[in-house]
Amino acid sequence: MKVDDRKGPQEARLSGPGAIQPAAGAAGPSGTPATDHVSVSDTARRLAQLRAELGDVSVETIREEKVQGLRAVMAKGQYSADIEDVARKLLRDVVGGLLG
Repeated sequence: MKVDDRKGPQEARLSGPGAIQPAAGAAGPSGTPATDHVSVSDTARRLAQLRAELGDVSVETIREEKVQGLRAVMAKGQYSADIEDVARKLLRDVVGGLLG
């Protein structure tokens, strides 16, 4: 069984269902070029900025020996952090980021 018995070149439909759409950059009905638009959210923009600042943070850059040492100390329940030192470093990073 044949789906379409017509032979020879088919005429392209320019309107209606199944119409052929112009390619990106092709002239639209008014003769002006069709354009594509891209919108990037503030979150995506900030994420790209952070990636640029941090550089490569792949698994290879993690200091495995330090991670294993911290895991061992935490497993024994012996980990303690100087809260004031942590707060000081966190504030320094935040304020430094705000001031540029």
